[in-house]
Amino acid sequence: MLEIPLSGIKKIEEIAKSSNEFISLSQGSIKIGGIPQQIKQYVQELLSTDITDYYESCWGIRPLREKLSEVLSATHGTPISINQILPTHGCIGGLSLLYLTLLNPGDEVIIPEPAYPAYTLLAQAARSTPVYVSLSQAAVDGSHSWHLDIDKIKAATTPKTKIIIFSNPWNPLGIVVPPVVIKELLAWCERNGIYLVIDEAYRDYAFTDTYRSSLALVNESEWLISANTFSKNMAMSGWRIGYLVIPQHMNKALAGMQDALLNCLNNTAQFAAMYALQHPEFTQQFSATVRNNRDMTIALLEPLISRNILSLQMPQGGFFAFLKTDHPDATDLCMSILHQAKVALIPGKSFGPSGDSFLRLCYARDTAILDEGISRIVKYFL
Repeated sequence: MLEIPLSGIKKIEEIAKSSNEFISLSQGSIKIGGIPQQIKQYVQELLSTDITDYYESCWGIRPLREKLSEVLSATHGTPISINQILPTHGCIGGLSLLYLTLLNPGDEVIIPEPAYPAYTLLAQAARSTPVYVSLSQAAVDGSHSWHLDIDKIKAATTPKTKIIIFSNPWNPLGIVVPPVVIKELLAWCERNGIYLVIDEAYRDYAFTDTYRSSLALVNESEWLISANTFSKNMAMSGWRIGYLVIPQHMNKALAGMQDALLNCLNNTAQFAAMYALQHPEFTQQFSATVRNNRDMTIALLEPLISRNILSLQMPQGGFFAFLKTDHPDATDLCMSILHQAKVALIPGKSFGPSGDSFLRLCYARDTAILDEGISRIVKYFL
């Protein structure tokens, strides 16, 4: 029997949800007022009809694909056809399709880490082999600095390598991989017949001018795949809707896998996503709040940073502060903060061996919750 271990994120979040005394800064979901009320109102009106009541296509509803094609083409300056777009059961559903379709038992997936744990768990589910490549690290002015080292990835590549995957902006590090690096890595993938999968769940939370979405490159390579979600930019994590942008030649194979696994997607969520695409102002509001929360987080942690109790690289995007501790393995520290301060964080080892001495803090929370949670952490140490 195949047994997939439960991720450290889920274990911590289960404890955090067991009592109202806990504050969760653990799970990477945006909890800032919930899904915009206009979307909920639209869904309420939708449910008074029968339009979502029946099976739909395993390719997703055509109106959503058409709207995505329109919006993505205009936003990223390249024509993206509906045959390059596959709505999925959240971003994780899209990644599952890719792993199960592209990988054979014994194939290898290169995972630059620290990285989102699902990249490893899905490789195990596909009976393939996850290969960790540690990001390069450096201490800069007392802070910890991370960057993607392409030479390390090249050295880890073997004839069994089929996928290289990472998120941009990066979960949990908050770094942004610049376009020049992605283009160099993509050229390497093309020469070696490897799919480069970029998880762009946090694309709307990039806070630096150096960020460019990989969607601008989708028509330049048959080896580039972009995974996306409405969980972050519209706070729709519980509604499970995302999409892949893929080379057209993969369209039938991935839709066939989705048909085998799910038959079809949640139709209500698909129509809600289509409506949300007409209102970019919702995402803009979330992004502005999260950016303010990032700055607030750094300011509130300053008493610990100035005493060298914690350090971090300034997040350039995403929801997370990846906090360096002086513990070789910060798991016990994480559990102590959970039980004594009643604040849930995630131990860095959940994201790979390079994260052992780190803690991940999610700052995509209502301001009052974030303030109280970090204040408890500061009091715990001081």
